[in-house]
Amino acid sequence: MPFDYSQAPDPRDFSELIPHGTIATVQMRIRPGNVGEDGICKRTKAGDAEYLDCEFVVVDGPHAKRKVFDTFLLAGTTAGQQEMARTNRGRLKQILESVHGIRPGDASERARKVYSASLKDFDNLILIAKIGVRKGGPKNDGSGESWADKNVLLGAIGPEHKEWHPVEQPPPFNGGGAGAIATPSAAAPADSAPGSTPITPPAWSR
Repeated sequence: MPFDYSQAPDPRDFSELIPHGTIATVQMRIRPGNVGEDGICKRTKAGDAEYLDCEFVVVDGPHAKRKVFDTFLLAGTTAGQQEMARTNRGRLKQILESVHGIRPGDASERARKVYSASLKDFDNLILIAKIGVRKGGPKNDGSGESWADKNVLLGAIGPEHKEWHPVEQPPPFNGGGAGAIATPSAAAPADSAPGSTPITPPAWSR
């Protein structure tokens, strides 16, 4: 039977960016690679750094189901990359504080346990986030064109901010499935994947 599409609702316009400075509840998902800690980082094209590739899915409000993509460079071989890695470890620390309601400077036993986290522990965490807009830079292809602006994670909102509120976390992971992060034993052997040879650890990580 034919369907009268004149009655179908117009699709949502996902080309419009989430406004800069929006506060939203998001779920963090790691898009795993095959290098680095827990075997879930990815290697840069140049092979000189490793990063965590993440998507943040808005779980409520007017922007529900929208996705924000961002990366956390966590190991590198240049001074600039190493400084960025330190900054990104701080960003991940803020995520833990947002998720668990930890205030900066908290030295309690509970806080110490929260701060002791593996990268795989960040997958599927729900946090309060501030979303921003990053202006697209020029393309390096001689076209004179620029990349499109995109949404990014400006930071996690912790309990020291008035916009923060507790959020319920998803139940613990209890099995396999599409998109699941492989455990080290299930991941591809280190010598079987391109770019899997460890990079030289920077001095600050030793």
